[in-house]
Amino acid sequence: MQVASGSVNPLQYGHLVDMVREWFTEHPIYDEMGQPIAVPQWSFPGRGRVKKQLQRATRTLERAQKIFEALPVRGRHAEVGVRLEEQRELIGRAEGYVDLYGAYAECEAIYGLDHLLGLWDSLDDADQAAFNFDPRVIDWSRYVPDIHLPSVVKAGRVPMRPPARGGESRTERLRRQVLAPERQLVAFDLENTLIASNVVASYAWLGSRNLRGRDRARFVARLVAEAPALLSLDKKDRSDFLRHFYRRYEGAPVDQIALDSMEQFSEMILAKSFPAGIRRVREHKALGHRTVLITGALDFVVEPFRPLFDDIVSAELGVVDGAYDGRMTSVPPTGEARYQALADHAELHGLDLRESVAYADSASDLPMLEAVGFPVAVNPETRLASIARKRGWLVEDFRKSPGMRRSLLPLAPAGRATR
Repeated sequence: MQVASGSVNPLQYGHLVDMVREWFTEHPIYDEMGQPIAVPQWSFPGRGRVKKQLQRATRTLERAQKIFEALPVRGRHAEVGVRLEEQRELIGRAEGYVDLYGAYAECEAIYGLDHLLGLWDSLDDADQAAFNFDPRVIDWSRYVPDIHLPSVVKAGRVPMRPPARGGESRTERLRRQVLAPERQLVAFDLENTLIASNVVASYAWLGSRNLRGRDRARFVARLVAEAPALLSLDKKDRSDFLRHFYRRYEGAPVDQIALDSMEQFSEMILAKSFPAGIRRVREHKALGHRTVLITGALDFVVEPFRPLFDDIVSAELGVVDGAYDGRMTSVPPTGEARYQALADHAELHGLDLRESVAYADSASDLPMLEAVGFPVAVNPETRLASIARKRGWLVEDFRKSPGMRRSLLPLAPAGRATR
């Protein structure tokens, strides 16, 4: 089959395949692990056969991805989901090429070049020198390997050599940029970014702190029964979930909650914090960067973190007669509201978001991450991990200290008398 030039000086399909295989064998592309990609043997399958193979692969990946997305995975484990998504995109792209070029590959026509050559002969010497479209002068054995393929890989910016040993890795380069002295404002999410906890866990701890016996058992049973509905609401709308969930604090004494929150903080730092994340906050402060914690957690839960940050933006509840009324006093800083809180903070202090950094773990935090010049995905869930990989963002894997006590339910220590 001819794939170029028509009836004069044709480039045969088999010849093209042989040249491509030989060139990429001598000049291999390297994968993300720094290993050369072996060139496969091409068996010249028909378009229909290729299409069916791609469709089977798509169905298999879709089933695997649905199963994986149902699992609560983050960080390194989310990379599996990212790779599944990347494979689906590659297959989708391949199907597009099959649809686009399949008809050309199956066409048996040989195109005559009489009009082209007649036009060529009508040009004077100067035009022929400036606009050389005579296919008879092309040496395919030189053009394809020496001109065409090198230009293709250059345009594709694919790695044509193994990574240099001992050189700075991409992660190290991005981390160096994030920690550069010229950065200005650094925003941190809290849950799953600096600590392995969430608003439900905080409530479970505070709510169980002064319960024992049957009251404690009923509290646990009720919370466990509500878990599926709470998870569903959280996935639909984070702001609505927080408004609904925080109503549970109605009637809680402000002074007692403040004392219990300080006690809870000690346990969170010891058992649930990510030491690397806490160190990162301190590194930024040491470099003179202004640090701000922006979280949907309640103010009394995060108040003990205040010495770590220059500012804290959090959710707040109204107070009536010394007790919380369960109603939020303003829009919780989530999603677009989190971005607005960051933008307002930068404007207030005269800081440039293009020279700022943001750390977060969820795709719901994209408005904040996209607002800064240096976004960092920390222990990202699958969707954010995929976005971060495509956009070349720094991805950090912050973990808890090994050997710390792990409890099935995030309850406060039992044994304290009921008020």
